Amino acid sequence: MPTRADESLNRLSIWRRRGVLRAAVILIASALVAALISMFGLARQYGFLKASLLSGPPTGAYYALATRLAERAMSDHGKLTPVATSGSVENVSRLVQGATRCDAAFALVQDGTPMQADMGLELIGRLPEPETLVLLTRRDNTIRTFEDLRNKSIGIGPEGSGTAFLMRQLFADPDLAGLKIEMPTMDLQQQARAVSEGRLDLAAYVIRSDAEFLRTIIRQNNLDIVELKDLPGLVDRYRWLTLGRIPAGRFSLVPPLPEADKLAAQVNTLIIANPCAKRADRIAFLSLLSAEIPDFIKSNPPAWTSSAATVPLASEARQFFATGEMQFPDRYFPWAVNLMSPVYWVYLLMAATAFSNGLRGLSRFRLWRIDSAREKLEAEVQHLQPEAGSSQVRLPDTRADILLRLTELRERCQTQVSSFVTPMGDEMFYRYQQSLIDRAIALLKPGSVKGL
Repeated sequence: MPTRADESLNRLSIWRRRGVLRAAVILIASALVAALISMFGLARQYGFLKASLLSGPPTGAYYALATRLAERAMSDHGKLTPVATSGSVENVSRLVQGATRCDAAFALVQDGTPMQADMGLELIGRLPEPETLVLLTRRDNTIRTFEDLRNKSIGIGPEGSGTAFLMRQLFADPDLAGLKIEMPTMDLQQQARAVSEGRLDLAAYVIRSDAEFLRTIIRQNNLDIVELKDLPGLVDRYRWLTLGRIPAGRFSLVPPLPEADKLAAQVNTLIIANPCAKRADRIAFLSLLSAEIPDFIKSNPPAWTSSAATVPLASEARQFFATGEMQFPDRYFPWAVNLMSPVYWVYLLMAATAFSNGLRGLSRFRLWRIDSAREKLEAEVQHLQPEAGSSQVRLPDTRADILLRLTELRERCQTQVSSFVTPMGDEMFYRYQQSLIDRAIALLKPGSVKGL
C-alpha cells in the first residue's frame, strides 16, 4: 500500500513535469512569434520598401545612385527598382502621369525643373552634393566669355533631360537671347563625338564632376572644360545655382586635365514623391538614403529650392529630419502607418479611451438609479408588514403595485445586462441588482409577508 508520503512525492513529480512542459510550450510559442515577426520584416529598416525610382540615363550618376540604393534595399529584403529615363523633365512627367497607375513612386529631379503645387507631388529631400554644369569643347578653343558663344552650336543632351531644360532656361535670359546659339538635342556620347569631330562647338552636361562617364568622354575625345569668366554674374541671378570648382588634374594628372582650376555652375538634385508613395515607403526610402549617403540628414530639410520647383516638403520627411531616425510605429507597424499617421492613431486611442470612460460613467449612473429605486421599493415592502401589536392589514392592491414596479425594475436590469453600451465586466453589477430584486419579489409572494 502506498503511503501518504509516497502520494505527496508522486504529486510533486507530476507538478514538476507539468511545469517543465508549460515552460517548453511558452518558449516554443515565443520562438514561433519571433520567427513570424522576422519573416514579415516588421523590425527592419527598409525591408517594407516596395517602390520604383526614376533616375536618369544608364551612364549617369542618378542611375548609379539608384542602383546602389536598390542593392542596399535588397540586403534588408526590400525592393527598389531603378528606372532609366532621359532626365528630370521626363521624371516629373512620369511621376504625375503615374499617380493613377502607381508604376512610379520616387524620382531624382534637377532643381529648377518646373513643378507646380497642384501636381500632387511632394519634396522628400535633397542630395547633399550638387551636380555641375560642364561645357566641353576642343582643346584648341578660344572661348572665354558668353560673347564668344555667339552663333555657336551647343549639344544639350536628350530631349526631356534636365540638361536640356537648364540650358534653354539660362540662355533665355534677356542678355543671352541675342547670341543666336543653336542647341540641338542628342545622346550624351554622340554629342561628345560630334564636338571632337567639329560638327558641334560645345557639349553641355549636368553631371557629378567626379563621374567616371565624364572622365571617359573627356579623355577619349580629347576635350577640355570651358570656363566663362562672366559666369558668376549669371549664377548670381538664380538663387538655386551656385559656383563650384573643378580642380586641375581632376581627370588626368599627366598630362593635367584640366590644366588649371575651372569655375562651373552647380545645381542641386531634389528627391520627389507622388501620392503612390505611402508613409511607410517614404520613411523606408529616407532611411535607405541616410544609410547610403552619410551627409543626407545633415543637408536636409532644404532651406530653399528654386521658384520653379514649388512643391511642399512632405510631412513624413519633416518628421524624419527632426528625429534623424524612424519612429517606433514606422519600424514595427508599417501597415498601420500606411492607413493613418501615428499622430492620428494617438488621437484615435485618446478618443476611444474617452468614449469608453464615458460609457462606463453612463453605466454607473444607470446602476445608481436602479439601486436607488430598489432600495425605495424594499422599504415599501418592509412597510407592508404590520407593526407589533397592530392588526392593520395593507391593501392587496398596494402589494400588487410594488410587485409590478419591482418587475419593471428587474427588466431594466436585464436590458442593461444585454446592452451593447454596457462596458465589459459591468454585467455582474446588474446581475447582483437582479438577485436583490428577486429576493424582494419573493417577499411579496403569498405567505411570505406576515399578516397578508
